[in-house]
Amino acid sequence: MKSGIFKTAGLAFCIGLSTLMAFAWGQQTFIRTIQTQTMLIRHKATEEQRRAAETNAKAFFSQLTQEKKSELKKKKIKTVLIRTVRSKETSPAAKDVRMRYSLEGESLVDDYTYEFDTPLQSGTVAKTSGLPDPEYVGL
Repeated sequence: MKSGIFKTAGLAFCIGLSTLMAFAWGQQTFIRTIQTQTMLIRHKATEEQRRAAETNAKAFFSQLTQEKKSELKKKKIKTVLIRTVRSKETSPAAKDVRMRYSLEGESLVDDYTYEFDTPLQSGTVAKTSGLPDPEYVGL
């Protein structure tokens, strides 16, 4: 009888311990997700950065064909990451500074610059943590 109680208690302890470990791993995963999403640094764009991005965007949109635009629509790409210049707020670790432009409106999506730790390859589709949709990497 005592043996059965000890076995049941041991089983309950093991189940409880494994549940705690599962929650602990879940907590670690949750914290890791937050850290990954905040790795994308953004700053309010300066006037110089907006002008540089608009110049680069005009060049990009002038060479963008209708076929390429429709291809991007099929891939559900709504925005383009356009290169801009660095500012005083730009981190020294940032290798690439970009702004988001709407494919349909051909205008700025927001007034922020986004810093990337690695240079982005032009002409690719990037899924960046911290941004809601996949982005097409422009000029």
